Amino acid sequence: MAKLYDTTISALGIGKRKSERLDNGGSLIIWNKKRAAGGSKEFYFRKILKEGSEINIKIGSYPSIKLVQARKRANELSSQAAGTDNIKFQLEEEKRLRVAAEQAAIRERARLDNLGTLQQLCEAYRDRMKAEDRSSYAKVFASLERYVLTPYPHLATQKANLITADDIKHILQAMYARDITTTLNRTRGDLHAAFNVGLTYDHDITVQKSNGLCFDISSNPVAKIKKIQRFERVLERNLDTEELRIVWEACCQYMNPVYASLLKVMICTGFHPVELLRLSSTDIVPDERAIYMTKTKSSTPNLILLNKYAWAEIQTRLNEPGATNLLFPSRVSNPKSDAYDRTSVLSNQVAALRSNLPIEPFTPRDIRRTVKTLMGKAGISKTMRDRMQNHTTTDVSGKHYDRYDYLPEKRVAMKTWEQWLAKNVIDPGGIDTNVISGLFNRAQQ
Repeated sequence: MAKLYDTTISALGIGKRKSERLDNGGSLIIWNKKRAAGGSKEFYFRKILKEGSEINIKIGSYPSIKLVQARKRANELSSQAAGTDNIKFQLEEEKRLRVAAEQAAIRERARLDNLGTLQQLCEAYRDRMKAEDRSSYAKVFASLERYVLTPYPHLATQKANLITADDIKHILQAMYARDITTTLNRTRGDLHAAFNVGLTYDHDITVQKSNGLCFDISSNPVAKIKKIQRFERVLERNLDTEELRIVWEACCQYMNPVYASLLKVMICTGFHPVELLRLSSTDIVPDERAIYMTKTKSSTPNLILLNKYAWAEIQTRLNEPGATNLLFPSRVSNPKSDAYDRTSVLSNQVAALRSNLPIEPFTPRDIRRTVKTLMGKAGISKTMRDRMQNHTTTDVSGKHYDRYDYLPEKRVAMKTWEQWLAKNVIDPGGIDTNVISGLFNRAQQ
């Protein structure tokens, strides 16, 4: 086997082949195959095995691959073949690993290209809240935009998994320097919740990620920063009986009629103002003189039984024409559909009311606490008070197994509360024992 030269290859006839022996065994073959007019000259590595069989591995076509390149590759294959009994299997395995590595590199490149920013993380948190039917999702996102995304655009466009605890500290320090207190803790809490969403987002099978969005977050940078306890307001104010009587009598004089009605219904039921502000006329159950509330803080629908005083306010609202079917539409300033925004209007109305009253300041939230406290004074058990206000049951039995609606017991408790309100707050000395016509009578039958 003489050494191959370019002149040898050029003179090679169709169907002919020449070979060159390699130092580590095997040969470099040039073969002019009858595949096209004029032939096709191809390089091969050839080795005859001990049992007499042979292997042929194509290197490439001449002149696309030069002779010097083919010789170098043939020597590499010769060296490999000397150390293995199955060079073809080894080459196929190397190819498989190479293809797998290339695919992994492509996936990693795509992952890096699709890594979400802090802006996108906050949006994902907002979307999660919306999917969970949490009505505060818009308010929370607006707060994050105001205190985080808008003032720090360089962080908003930063990959979320590159945000550090120092970045979060910088945001919160700026708020602290501006004497922002409670909202500082709320912003910290919202950011903490957003990063918790990011921790599981990439592997959440319930999220449809058509755009390939991912975050690759392995730890929550907000966890290192604790909330400031002294900024948490401990709300303990509750009105006594005399104060509640003054509020009941004066609210219609100093408040907008819609919000005066809302305040009275709160006193009669102890329900959260946001839950009541979401109600529409379709939520009223006239036959039961009740409200069927589907959106509650505990996410548990609740049938709210009304005493005659609350029912009178509801009837007033139903009989008053309005542009929307909201039970308590906004009649102050510009109409607002968001219940949380309208709660601020209620707070302003209550502030105007209390400025004209000879009692200590209070907020709408204090009414809920007041009702819970005075219901106990009226003789209603804490268990029943919790059920009337739809507070979440935390024990396993109540949370997972007890599906009884407690309506008869609620009717009795509401009757007790109505009588106590009549005697001590609304009409002292003039109790009407015929409470809610028909409603409690059915409970006693």
